Amino acid sequence: MSGEKAPQKKGPGRGYLVGLCTGIAAVLVAVGLLFVVRGAVVERDAYRAAQPCGVRTVPDCVRLTRATVEGTHDQAMGRGVRHWLRHTKSGSAAGEERVRMDGTSPVYDRVRAGDTVTLVHWRGEVASVRLGEVAQEAHGSPEHGWRMPLAVALLLLLPGAAFVWFALWYRRHAAAPPRETVVFLPMTVLLSGILLGSLSLFGAMGGADVGEALRFTALSAPPVVAVSALATWFFRRRSRKAADTGDVAPITPDGRQLLGAQVHGDVPYSRDGYGLLVVGDGPLIATPDPDGKVALSPLPATLTVERVRGIESSDPRGWLERYRYDGVVLVCRDGDEEVLIGTARRDAPLVWGALRAAGA
Repeated sequence: MSGEKAPQKKGPGRGYLVGLCTGIAAVLVAVGLLFVVRGAVVERDAYRAAQPCGVRTVPDCVRLTRATVEGTHDQAMGRGVRHWLRHTKSGSAAGEERVRMDGTSPVYDRVRAGDTVTLVHWRGEVASVRLGEVAQEAHGSPEHGWRMPLAVALLLLLPGAAFVWFALWYRRHAAAPPRETVVFLPMTVLLSGILLGSLSLFGAMGGADVGEALRFTALSAPPVVAVSALATWFFRRRSRKAADTGDVAPITPDGRQLLGAQVHGDVPYSRDGYGLLVVGDGPLIATPDPDGKVALSPLPATLTVERVRGIESSDPRGWLERYRYDGVVLVCRDGDEEVLIGTARRDAPLVWGALRAAGA
């Protein structure tokens, strides 16, 4: 008929915009950090190619000074430790100074008070410390200045790109039924991006250079995608099994039993904290008492079961946390009011059978 309205197509909702904006922001920050990485690599190469400063100091040269070791100091910082080398410079009246070392090998754990070391200065800061033929970088050395920005860039870039792809995919498929919307491919992509971004931290912080860090991330991609696909398949299988309630049928209790179940709805017998049902002894009774003897709230005989379904995100939050994949919901009707009863799958037939027996 001409007066009927065509059904409106479901839109992607605000969640799509939140995911898309979050992903785009993460990608943009990551791209900005990649420029920082490029600048850090350029400075590292200049540091490696620099020659000791001569009589005429040039901008890119390293200045060498002699210093006497006064001792070492390990400073606890949360779960980590900062390693400080205390020293005094030869011919300087500045007194004792200290430089933070990058780890403990090969110089920090070998020096002793009174040893003479050579401090290598780069652009006004101590970049490394030499003890005889061995050298160790200081914390402020440009040798590894690219690591932290690269680690953060990969940590943001890979999950951010996955979020953008997932948001665009969801926008295209938002009109599909809920069970068809969450499918294998997008969940695998999203989980792979998050896991690979986290795993890339190890490559960035432990790699000898940017190329090695990127190769580590690239080589990690196939196993990460495989694990993500397997995890997605497993949880999808569990979710589908939980949503399938065709095997739930009413069973009349053969005696008094106390079952874990909670009533939810705009009715007087829906009460917070009442997570138990007494069945098989006349009318069903909701109670918080493990013995089922006090604080009783009877359910009316007019309460009837319309259908059984799996637990959904719109149900009370505690149900999903309590039952996870082993819970079902009895969708009931009491007059004009819809009443939900959440319970474990193994207890649902007894609750259903008790409601039917009470109504009869």
